[in-house]
Amino acid sequence: MIKAANIRYVLRDSLRSVRANMLSAVFTALTLGFSLAILALFAVVFLNLNTMVTGLGDKTVIVAYVKDAALVAGPERLKAEALGVPGVSAAEFISKEAAFSELKSGFRGHEAIFEGVDANPLPASMEIKLKDSFKDPSKVTGAVERLKAMSWVEEVQYSAEWVERFSAFLRFVELGASVIGVFLAAAVLFIISNTIRLTVYARKDEIEIMRLVGASDLYIKAPFFIEGALQGFAGGLLALLMLGGAGLMLSSEIPSYLAFVVAVPISIPMLFLSLVCAGIFMGVAGSLISMGRFLKV
Repeated sequence: MIKAANIRYVLRDSLRSVRANMLSAVFTALTLGFSLAILALFAVVFLNLNTMVTGLGDKTVIVAYVKDAALVAGPERLKAEALGVPGVSAAEFISKEAAFSELKSGFRGHEAIFEGVDANPLPASMEIKLKDSFKDPSKVTGAVERLKAMSWVEEVQYSAEWVERFSAFLRFVELGASVIGVFLAAAVLFIISNTIRLTVYARKDEIEIMRLVGASDLYIKAPFFIEGALQGFAGGLLALLMLGGAGLMLSSEIPSYLAFVVAVPISIPMLFLSLVCAGIFMGVAGSLISMGRFLKV
């Protein structure tokens, strides 16, 4: 372990190394900040879109239109059959009269449209809600197919059809973001490790002398760990500033109905903490990789 009396020397040595390699340290911090900002932006957009799709799934209502000939069986019997479908939590029968009345209320003030309509053209229907465990788009299809197979059902409509397609698109975006994230993380680790490696090469003789006089590996490694952590901290701070600037630019250009897509789902302090922790982790990891060839782990 590093003695308390030597902590000041380790910190001073780390700061001296950063100042001596200021250009490469700034470049590394900028690269890390840019990479973290891209990853955070991907994460924010994906989380917001996924939350939206989940919310739409929660509101999914299946509408089964009833054949006129099946009305003689009575709404209670039809409702009981609908409730017998696995995953169905509630079913409400909407008569033809109720449907027509609701249609008229939607055209209030324009009743003249219905003056030439003598007969009720709307079918009766059954509005069906699913249990929470069945609101995933992939599970809705099974319930819909069972309803379509019932003799009294004329047609089935449900809003989850496009939700399912959009969920598939989100899964593709998630895969793409993951691939980009891996490449960005690898690039950042490569840059950080090579930056630290240049510093190690420059101080190779000093490191050898320290080892000859009995300095421990941890004592030798500590300044490089701190240097990587400082670069990571600066990268996390830059990423937060980049995201803030991007948010200000997008807020004035993006339509109000799409503003939720770029809204940060967590508090600013939590976002700052996440970015800084990710930056420090990658900085220390890069330092560890670079020193693996020179010192025993």
